[in-house]
Amino acid sequence: MIGPIVQLLRERWGDLRPGHPEPTDATIVVGANKVPDGKVCVVLFDANHEPAVVVKVARTAVGEAALRREFGVLQQFRGIGCSYVTDYAPEPLLLEEVNRRLILVLSHRPGRPMLTQYHTPGHTSDAERVAGDFAAAGDWLQAFHRQTLSGAEQLDAESFEYRVTAVFDRYRRSVGWSQEEEDLSVAVAGRAAQLRGCPIPITGVHGDFWMGNLLTENTRLTGVLDWELGLADGIPLSDLYKFPTSYGFYLDRAHSGSSDIPGHPERLSHLTRWLRFGRWPNLVGFGYTYFGQGWFPEVARRFVVSHMAALGVPTAANAVFFPVFLAEQAMTLDVPEFRQGYRSLLRALASERERTWLWSDGSDHVGVSNGR
Repeated sequence: MIGPIVQLLRERWGDLRPGHPEPTDATIVVGANKVPDGKVCVVLFDANHEPAVVVKVARTAVGEAALRREFGVLQQFRGIGCSYVTDYAPEPLLLEEVNRRLILVLSHRPGRPMLTQYHTPGHTSDAERVAGDFAAAGDWLQAFHRQTLSGAEQLDAESFEYRVTAVFDRYRRSVGWSQEEEDLSVAVAGRAAQLRGCPIPITGVHGDFWMGNLLTENTRLTGVLDWELGLADGIPLSDLYKFPTSYGFYLDRAHSGSSDIPGHPERLSHLTRWLRFGRWPNLVGFGYTYFGQGWFPEVARRFVVSHMAALGVPTAANAVFFPVFLAEQAMTLDVPEFRQGYRSLLRALASERERTWLWSDGSDHVGVSNGR
């Protein structure tokens, strides 16, 4: 497969990357999703042993659809001149079939994956380093949302039906439903009624904004990858929730699966508290992040609250859109363990919602300005 890809790129290279050294057969596989609909990601190097391009190869029709979405959304952002995409995201160079496989060719972005430093011994136990990760991610995200802001949508019966009810209906059909989830949906509807008329910003959305898709140099963000779930006009809160949620999930993995994590003593109290909702390993980190005490839950809370303030969204809107975020995440991958794992988070939120700041009913309505 590599040979035909390299041959195609050499034939098109003058148009694709004029002035850049051509790719050679030297490659390294940097990603291969284990899920059935996953993709293979390969870096091709030039004669100077420098990365030339990144090539994603679809393995199924679902993977092909993901590549088409990523190519389209990157082109769309570049078309509107969004510098926080053109200066940070890979450039989409080519989308074409090779040997009956769809490939997406992207420019290479410099930087070190934030996930690498996350797993560096001692990193996630250091409050200053963790705060640096959140600051780097938050600075880019706020700037991206601010630059792509195109207006606001009032939270009314029509938008609730489209943004909330439709999501829960899909979730009910594809994941499951229980009395806990029914009670939560009723409570969410009640909170939305209290927020009737509240403006919700419409911005660009990355769609999978977590450490594994971010590149850094020292404390500065240099790249944002994997835009297949991106939107040019969506509600930005999913990006806002994704980063702290993922960061809290894997703290034990950063310490070889140990339950006793240096710097996070309060996390231990969540090991047994959440067992009645399931045994998904990420459930403990979820509880610690959004229901816990200590410096890390506070970093996560400030990340969400400060960004919402910058967007002009009342914190009470978390009670509407955070459950929607969990339901959407459950449907992202057609993998039973993943779906049931996120379902356990939604059930936990349903039962324990009064004990998290995400369910605050503060009436701090703030307007949202129109225009990019």
